Amino acid sequence: MKLKIKKYVNKNKKSNAYGKTYGRIAHEETMTTLDVAKHIQKHGSIFTQDVIVGVLQRFSLCIEELLQDGHKVKLDGLGTFYLSVQSTGEDDGEDYDTSNIKAVRIKFLADKSKAYDWNSECQTTRSTFTIIGNSATSGSSSSSGSNGGASGDDGGGSGEEAGEDRP
Repeated sequence: MKLKIKKYVNKNKKSNAYGKTYGRIAHEETMTTLDVAKHIQKHGSIFTQDVIVGVLQRFSLCIEELLQDGHKVKLDGLGTFYLSVQSTGEDDGEDYDTSNIKAVRIKFLADKSKAYDWNSECQTTRSTFTIIGNSATSGSSSSSGSNGGASGDDGGGSGEEAGEDRP
């Protein structure tokens, strides 16, 4: 199946990429746990949907628990889940405490080992594309921050390359 690419124009005037046209993947529907269980079962699983759903739900809860206990969770062939924090800085390290923590986020890093080939070069080679729509649509116009204008999306300081698609 071809990945559908939808064009958009960067509308962030603070970005060096302002006015340029980029592409984003036009995702199909979001698959739920039940949808994934049905998909797994179609591939010849000996387990019924209810068993697969139960395992996936427990798996999700266990990942959260392990992350909250300070672990990273690596799934061979998929990648690593880990937590990161966003916090405000202090001039004096003695003044830094938990009130400086503003957000905790779950992050994911795809497995890049040669055995699994989840790196972007391999995925790009494996993928086929089709451009949908006749004209570029507006991108995000958020200007909450800037990373020097490198982001093709909104310049929100994420450190992404210009035109990089985000989930």
